[in-house]
Amino acid sequence: MKETYEGSKLEEQLNQLKEDKSSATPWLEERTILLAPTGSYAYGTNTPTSDKDYKGVCIPPIEYYLGMEAFNEYNTAGGKNFKNTKDDIDINIIHINKFVKDAMQGVPNNIEILNVRAEDYIKVTELGQILIDNRHLFLSKAIYRKFRGYANSQKQKMIIKKSNGTGRQDLIEEFGYDTKFFMHTVRLQTSAIEILNTGTYSTYRPNREFLLDCRLGKYTLDQALKIVDDLDRQLEEAYEKCTILPATPDYDKINQMLIDINKTALYL
Repeated sequence: MKETYEGSKLEEQLNQLKEDKSSATPWLEERTILLAPTGSYAYGTNTPTSDKDYKGVCIPPIEYYLGMEAFNEYNTAGGKNFKNTKDDIDINIIHINKFVKDAMQGVPNNIEILNVRAEDYIKVTELGQILIDNRHLFLSKAIYRKFRGYANSQKQKMIIKKSNGTGRQDLIEEFGYDTKFFMHTVRLQTSAIEILNTGTYSTYRPNREFLLDCRLGKYTLDQALKIVDDLDRQLEEAYEKCTILPATPDYDKINQMLIDINKTALYL
């Protein structure tokens, strides 16, 4: 089992979860089976001003399965109407059942947490390692629709010329468009192409220098839109030619894995 809390702010927040008995989820830190960086520090595209985000998976106590207690996720980022600074830390920890269901649908953030570099994981228990060891089960041609959909959403945000609540009006004023949304569009497109072409995935992006060029405004808006359109065509072609991945994940295998993990955690 790996458990390394790097950075005083992360350690402080996780300790608060453990020690705050008035919290609705005092069990959360102890029952988190997987915790990893997400966002720029996971992709290798972080800059000196990047904030730190973490995503995890937990298994709630038995009363959340058999009783009336309910838990979906813990999220410190909800409801913000301001831009994070480099000193901010956001933590999102998800119920394992929700995490697995979303990963089966190809939700990018869930696919990413299972494919970060081994040295980047903050916490991995024996049950968390089972998820990592079976990450290939979640890769299928279904990721095409999810990754492409998320990319198209980022593209639309990229070209908005007025304040949209993200706190990046400075980028729009300097470059004529939101270069960070451009980077995320390209990242999602090239990630999906990699998965469909190779059947594998690395969250730590091999094209991170290109992604940083996108983020830092190397391309005009017209050039950026052409790059996005070209990658979209490549993505469609990769999907049509893909023969190494199943059309959808193996429901029975994943479901049995989830049952086994939950039974072990709940001593059933």
